[in-house]
Amino acid sequence: MKGFNSQKGQALILIVFGIVALIGFTALAVDGGRVFSDRRNAQNAADTSALAAAWKYIDSRNDRTAAITEGTQRAGSNGYQTDADSTVEVVFCDTVKGTANECKLPNGVNPAEFVRVRITSIVPMTFGRVLGRDQVTNVVEALARINGTLEAGPFTAGAGLYSTKRGNYNDCFKVLGSAGLGLHDTGIFVNCSGSDALSFGGSADLYMDANAQVVGCSDDQDFPIDGTGKIDCGATEQYVDENTFANVPTTLPRPTCSTPGSHDSTNNVMYPGAFTSKTLRRDTVFMPGIYCFSGSLSLIAGANISATGPVKLVLSDSLEIKGNNNQFTDLEIYAYNSDFSVAAQGVLNANRMRFFGEKNSSFSVQAQGVLNSADIYIYSETGQIDIQAGAAVDITAPPQGDTFGGLLMYMPWNNPNDFMLNGGTGSIWRGTVLMPGAEVTYNGSSGFKLYGQVIAETFKINGNTGGDIYYDSDYVYSPPPAPSVEIQK
Repeated sequence: MKGFNSQKGQALILIVFGIVALIGFTALAVDGGRVFSDRRNAQNAADTSALAAAWKYIDSRNDRTAAITEGTQRAGSNGYQTDADSTVEVVFCDTVKGTANECKLPNGVNPAEFVRVRITSIVPMTFGRVLGRDQVTNVVEALARINGTLEAGPFTAGAGLYSTKRGNYNDCFKVLGSAGLGLHDTGIFVNCSGSDALSFGGSADLYMDANAQVVGCSDDQDFPIDGTGKIDCGATEQYVDENTFANVPTTLPRPTCSTPGSHDSTNNVMYPGAFTSKTLRRDTVFMPGIYCFSGSLSLIAGANISATGPVKLVLSDSLEIKGNNNQFTDLEIYAYNSDFSVAAQGVLNANRMRFFGEKNSSFSVQAQGVLNSADIYIYSETGQIDIQAGAAVDITAPPQGDTFGGLLMYMPWNNPNDFMLNGGTGSIWRGTVLMPGAEVTYNGSSGFKLYGQVIAETFKINGNTGGDIYYDSDYVYSPPPAPSVEIQK
């Protein structure tokens, strides 16, 4: 008898496999489409939430709580809120730095400028359940950067004296001995978190119209302070680093001279151009223009220099003003590894003045020297600024709207030198003294007045000092960029 193999039942098996494949493709099409659609909607919601939070932060003048609330509500209006189906998280990146919620920002940026929104949503499966997949979790993020706004920091704290140093340090602001200092319409801010970040000594006399805000505290919380100010411990630490000052203007481009200059020694007149070295023994008038000295410019026997009109001196060697009648309407000094000083008994008067000290270039006014300028900016990249005790100095920062508006003196973050604030009796300074990486030792005399603020890494107020500091917005530097927001990812 001839046998044969039966094919019955094979079609059923193929049909079953086909149905499984069909369900798989259906699950991929339907459930996958749902997951993709939810992810796209969640990403759009995260983007709009981050933008809304960032703009609210600007509109509310740096109110983070209001910004986070606005971002959360915007996500809710787009269908995502924290419930059984989804989670919405709105944070500023400096609050999650170094945790599992790290924003993964590039090196060198300020995390306080970034708002991150993370939306986690659960998408239920329909056909996917047949394959053992009940749900899919989507996680999306949006990162918005806030540009051109003033984070809580040196320029917005309203403090006449602001200490930038961060971390668990003590004695970041020390008031010694019998120091006497008055702060009017302002107080101080100490960014150190040490238990004795603000330290008082002896019989110091401090007057304040506003509080001493200290991130840490003071062992002298009961120290008597005249005025309405008091010691306020536990202030919020402000994120201050080199990037805080990245947009502060430093110097203008160094001018050049294309033709030789000349000196009319008969009439004692200098004409602009390039020089090697020049020695002047008599009072000399500089005609308006640019003067480039590859060697020294020397003033002998008390010779004075003066000019009516803009004069730019480009120096590669030191210049000392010795005469008692140096007069300029508009003087700019460009120094490169060279120093400029007003000597004892020297007098320099200017309607407008700029000192741009590149590299190790220093600016000084010696004891019994006199400097007066209604519109002055002094910058030293890595050199010193030294206004000695006994100097008579009446200076005002450039007006608001100028490139350097409100900036009186500036030694940038990486300048290694400290600063002695020697305010002589009768001297008046108007503007921001910006020394964010320096220790400032205050040696003001009774009768010295500063209108503006001083920003330094740390402060030491010496005994037997005096003077008054007035916080006046007309003379305080404010970074000019208009606020803007951009999505980073």
